[in-house]
Amino acid sequence: MKKISKDTIRNSAFAGILFGAVMGIFYYAIGQPHPILTGALCGLLYAFGMIFFTNSGKIDRQTRLENVDEKDIVYSGLANHFIKGEAAGGKLYLLNNRIVFKSHRINLQNHELSIELDAINNIEFFNTLGLVPNGLKIIADNKTEKFVVNGRRQWKSKIENIKSS
Repeated sequence: MKKISKDTIRNSAFAGILFGAVMGIFYYAIGQPHPILTGALCGLLYAFGMIFFTNSGKIDRQTRLENVDEKDIVYSGLANHFIKGEAAGGKLYLLNNRIVFKSHRINLQNHELSIELDAINNIEFFNTLGLVPNGLKIIADNKTEKFVVNGRRQWKSKIENIKSS
């Protein structure tokens, strides 16, 4: 297993806390004994499951770009792409001439999206669920694509640097 990043730990902990809180409320509402303890345990298991899932080699294999040399990849990271109401999980790649998102197979809508850098009109930020500052909105050819990424400022900066060179 590869080294676990701080972003993965932070995101998994946040997801686990949220999941645990929802489960605790659910167990309280249905009258289960010890809802706080059960919710906390559910959250902990969920967080560890997320860490294992995001660091499994399976996800790397499923999201690997075909016919692209590793040296052509300027930047990459785990991401979600909003498509038809689903936040499809996968990996976002920045190449010298385009951005490519490739979903993993554990989605309802498996897909690959490519955006030419020359077609990008604007890059904006948004907050996921109106709270979490991790959204990257790319407007290209009058079409908007939304992604959830770690380090959205870094993504924007790298894209703009390549576009301006």
